[in-house]
Amino acid sequence: MELEKEIQRYSKLNGYPMDAYEPLVCSCGCRELQLFSDDDEGGAFGICTKCEAEIDIENSKGFMEDTVQNLCRCDNDRLELGVGRAYYPDTSDARWVYVGARCGKCNLLGVYVDWKES
Repeated sequence: MELEKEIQRYSKLNGYPMDAYEPLVCSCGCRELQLFSDDDEGGAFGICTKCEAEIDIENSKGFMEDTVQNLCRCDNDRLELGVGRAYYPDTSDARWVYVGARCGKCNLLGVYVDWKES
C-alpha cells in the first residue's frame, strides 16, 4: 500500500496521475525481484530472486539499449516492485508507466523508472 501511494504521489508531480496500480509478483509467488531498466529508451524488467524467472514490464525489454541494474541506496538488489499506469482519456491504453520499488532491507520507497508510451 505504501508503494502504491508513493507512485501516486510521483505520478501527480509528473503531470500524468496514475489510474491503475499492480504489484509485481512472480508466478512462483515471490515478491522480491531484481530490477533492470533503461531510463533513456523507457523500459524495465524484473528477475525473480527465487526462481530467476524474467518479468518483462509492459513488453518494454525489446526497446531497451543501455540496461542498468537498479540498486537501493543501501546497495540492496532485492526489491518489491509495483507498476503504475496513467491511461489516455476514455481508453485502457497506457499513456505513462511508472515502476516503483520498496527495498526489502531498509524500506526505502521510490519510483526508479518511468516512461511515456508511444
